[in-house]
Amino acid sequence: MLRSLISSELLKIRKTKVWLLLFLSPILAAIVGYLSDIPSEGGWAYLLFMMTSSHSLLIFPLMISVFSGFICRYEHQNGGWRRMFSMPVGRQNVYLAKFIVVFSLVALNQLMFSAVYLGMGYMQGLEGSVPGEILIKCLAGGLIAALPLIALTLWVATIWSSFVAPFTLNVILTLPNMLVANSETFRPWYPWVQPFMMMQGEEDGFFTVPAESLLVAIGVVFVIFYIAGSMSIQRKAV
Repeated sequence: MLRSLISSELLKIRKTKVWLLLFLSPILAAIVGYLSDIPSEGGWAYLLFMMTSSHSLLIFPLMISVFSGFICRYEHQNGGWRRMFSMPVGRQNVYLAKFIVVFSLVALNQLMFSAVYLGMGYMQGLEGSVPGEILIKCLAGGLIAALPLIALTLWVATIWSSFVAPFTLNVILTLPNMLVANSETFRPWYPWVQPFMMMQGEEDGFFTVPAESLLVAIGVVFVIFYIAGSMSIQRKAV
């Protein structure tokens, strides 16, 4: 049943422009990397820092809300929720299928970012070996940090019929990242800055964020938002 729901969700967005949006953040990050003055030593690590900073601080969190809006857009049109819930499918399975699809789009976005990063590095003729371990930590960290943002924006997207509602909310909550990222007090606890924190890869330790950030700002917040969203769709009137 879950596999069928996921296939149905992919079919709905197959001809939408969401696939083109997957290129947006990697391309912008590539422009930043191209314009950066890369040092002769440690060029790969410096390029990764510059590209992940532009990617994860603003654009990446905003793209998550766009994906969530797209995945619920069909149901908000012409009584889509009513038709879906009239079929013998569990509402929790519907919500989980949508979450999985949004997470998959985010994962594709991360993979495209890594491909653009490697391409930009080779295009600029960087010497030395590619920091593969750091790159993997960076991509995995971004995916983990995206979980609470996916849960919140998907929750909002199922409630409000306006396509721009989850995007607007995420813009409001993402803009403070520029200030929060420089705050030792608020940075470990603010969920929207965690993609930036988690994608600043280093060789020491798996991630560079405190354990409290992983547990509270990502783990606990994700559980709260996901449960709230699944309860909301369970009670949704059609």
